[in-house]
Amino acid sequence: MDPMRSTRRWVAGTALFMAIALGAAACGGSSTATTEKVGSTTDVTVASTGTPTAGGSVVFGLEAESDGFNPTANRWAASGYMVADAVFDPIAAFDAEGNVQPYLAQSFTPSADFRTWRITMRSGISFTNGQPLDGAAVAKDLNAVRADALTGAALANLTSVEVDPSDPMTVILVAADPWASLPSTLSGQIGFIAAPAQLDASKPASSNQPIGTGPFIQKEWVPDNHWSGTRNPNYWRTDARGTKLPYLDSLEFRPVVDPQSRVSALLSGDLDMMVVSEWGSIERLRSESESGHAQIVYDRGESEEAMLLINTSKAPLDDVRVRRALALCTDIDPVLAASETPAAYVADSQFAKDSPYYVDTNFPRNDVAAGTALIDEVKAQTGGPVTVTLTTNPVPTYLAITSLLAEQWGRCGVTVQQQSEEQSKFVADAVTGKLQVALWRQFGGDDPDVNYVWWTGRNATGLLALNAARLKDPQIDAALDRARASADIEVRKQAYAELQRRQTELIPYIWLSHSQWAIGAGTKVRNIGSITLPGGAAARPFGGGVFRLTEVWIAR
Repeated sequence: MDPMRSTRRWVAGTALFMAIALGAAACGGSSTATTEKVGSTTDVTVASTGTPTAGGSVVFGLEAESDGFNPTANRWAASGYMVADAVFDPIAAFDAEGNVQPYLAQSFTPSADFRTWRITMRSGISFTNGQPLDGAAVAKDLNAVRADALTGAALANLTSVEVDPSDPMTVILVAADPWASLPSTLSGQIGFIAAPAQLDASKPASSNQPIGTGPFIQKEWVPDNHWSGTRNPNYWRTDARGTKLPYLDSLEFRPVVDPQSRVSALLSGDLDMMVVSEWGSIERLRSESESGHAQIVYDRGESEEAMLLINTSKAPLDDVRVRRALALCTDIDPVLAASETPAAYVADSQFAKDSPYYVDTNFPRNDVAAGTALIDEVKAQTGGPVTVTLTTNPVPTYLAITSLLAEQWGRCGVTVQQQSEEQSKFVADAVTGKLQVALWRQFGGDDPDVNYVWWTGRNATGLLALNAARLKDPQIDAALDRARASADIEVRKQAYAELQRRQTELIPYIWLSHSQWAIGAGTKVRNIGSITLPGGAAARPFGGGVFRLTEVWIAR
């Protein structure tokens, strides 16, 4: 979670690409630059020809720093996930069709009522400190998640996690209520498994010295400067030819907060790869790629939504009339223009219109007269002004959007105080209920159930509330529980339709736009976003600007 960004898990599916020649200079002799068209976006890449070359290094530009790399305790957004994918492996991951598959696990086996799950781990895998990956290590990790004040809410439905007494490679998870989509949750932060030694370490080592089963081993982490890692020589995965992964010898992540600076660093050669979601930077990167100076690959799945996250527990926003008024007083077109977002990306739900779960709920907006009337009604009743604080990160585009919104809401009689916070404080203030309205991004995912923790009223109270809107509603909770308990797509569609209708009535979020992420790379980087699962099947390429660098290689 962070302004315009969160721990979304994961986007659905991939697409078949039609490659056409691009008249641009190619690197690596036999390679040729290509474009691949899907929808309104166009990948521009240098074709991967020949056998991947082992060796080399990648310097990757992140959008922000993280507060640590303990999957059972730290707060991960996109930047945290990129480092985590280098150090750890997840229990599960999504394939190219958007179906969850075992990754570290060998298999998932549910009971008929979806209350008990047997998860058997692959044999022969060790953490980079030599400790074995077995049922005991997984149970220790998941129980650490359950015990943590922040992450525990994600597994609150579990009543026990134990090693199968008849099989040391199997853990048995028992849920209080049916949980048909449990493996989807294990594809995200909750499913990244840390070594027992990391979990046993005292702070800060438990967060700043990660130990996983992943393709890279941490060498050094200097917060707000860089994270570096070296190739794990004993990594358990190989490619289709039997070559040990990863291909790269080393990897470095650097936080570069300003997106335009990130693009400039890539073009100057200071970065080899980067992630970006700001449209002006995407367009610049695309132009440079079409000129042969870079490469760009787009995220095309179910992505997150840019929105205004409203803390419904804080006056005056505990009054639904004020929340509805803010929605009515939001003119979406200038907001899209301020971020250079195409009109096709406008959002009125957490689901895109081509999602099987989307329903049109007639979300309110662009009615200043109706919004003003509601604010006047509240003022007459309370006898005072309606004042709200709007918070974002100190990114120029985000600051421009909040200034625009302050002006729009001011026309309806709302006094708006603006403030900006750096990412880690912003996230902490949101989950602890210190913010009123935040410019936010969240709620992508192949399976909507991965967002259960953000929407359920069970997580809406307390010192740390993953439901940062702090909205408690029995109808929403009932819909979420119906969807979670069933594997029937029609039952789930009906449940998520009820969720959307009720959210439109209560306005915990003001929807702005569906996000678009892109990966930028230098011209010598190969295999961008082409990822496989153990066994060689195609994986979901990447989501929210996050993907594994396990199979990236450098042309020489």
